[in-house]
Amino acid sequence: MTSLSPWIRLFRPGNALIAAAAVWLGWVSLRLRPEAWLAAWGSLSILLLVAAGNADNDVRDIETDRVNRPHRPLPSGHIRVGAARATAAALYIGAVLLAWIGSPFHGALALAMAVLLWLYNRFLKGKPLSGNLAVSLLCGLAVYFVELPLLVDFPLEAHDSLPAALFAFLATFAREVVKDAEDIAGDRAAGHRTYAVAAGAGAARKLAFAVVALILAFLPFPALFFGYGRAYSLAAIALAGPLVFLLLRELARPDANFTRAQKLLKGLMLAGMVALLAGVLTR
Repeated sequence: MTSLSPWIRLFRPGNALIAAAAVWLGWVSLRLRPEAWLAAWGSLSILLLVAAGNADNDVRDIETDRVNRPHRPLPSGHIRVGAARATAAALYIGAVLLAWIGSPFHGALALAMAVLLWLYNRFLKGKPLSGNLAVSLLCGLAVYFVELPLLVDFPLEAHDSLPAALFAFLATFAREVVKDAEDIAGDRAAGHRTYAVAAGAGAARKLAFAVVALILAFLPFPALFFGYGRAYSLAAIALAGPLVFLLLRELARPDANFTRAQKLLKGLMLAGMVALLAGVLTR
C-alpha cells in the first residue's frame, strides 16, 4: 500500500493549517461577529485552497525542485505527476464549494483567490515581485476572508481584521523574497526571473530587510489605532520583537543565511498571530 507520507508532504499541512487558523483570527477580530459556522466553512475552504496550491505548485515546479528540493514527492518519484495534478484540481473545486456553503459572496471570494493562485503557479511566480505580491495578497485575504464580503453592507465598518491582514501580508512578502533568494540556483535553471534572479541575492536581502523594518514600524499600529490593549503590547514586545531584531541583524549581513531568515520569518508569523489574538481578546 502506498504510504500517505508523500501526500502529506505534497500538501504541506503546516502551511495549510496556519492559513486556516488565520481565517479564525480574522473572525475573532470582529467586534460584531457573524455566526461561527461562516468562519468554519471559510477555514476549511482555505485549508483545501492552500493544499491545492501546494500540489499545483509542485507539479509546475518539478524541474526546479529536481535542483532545489530533490527529496520532494514529485521529483523523488513517490507521487505521479498526473495524480498530483488531478488532486490539485479536485481541491480547488472543493475549496470554492465549501466557501459557497458559507455564502455566495464568500464562494465568489474563494473562486477569485483560486484563480489568482492558479495564475500565480503558471504566470506570476517567475516574474520579479509580482508572484511575491500575489502570495502575500492571498495570505492577507485569508485573514480578511470572513469580513471582506461585509464591505457590501458595511463599507465603513468592515475593517476590524485589517491589522492582522496587513501583518500577514507584510510577513508573507518578506518570507517570499527570502525564499526566492534561497532558491536562486533552481529558479535560474528553470528559467524563472524572480526578483532575486533578476536583481541578485544582495538586492533581495536589502528588500527583505526593508520589509522587516516596516513590520517593526507596524507593531504599534494595532494599539495606537485599533484599541488593542496591554496584552497585545506585551506579547508583541516579548514574542515578535526579538524575532524582528534577529531578522534585521541576519539580513543586515552581506552573507546572510537565507534558510535561517526564512525560519525566523515563520516564527515571526506565528508570534504575530499570537500577539494579535491576545489583543483582540482583551480589547
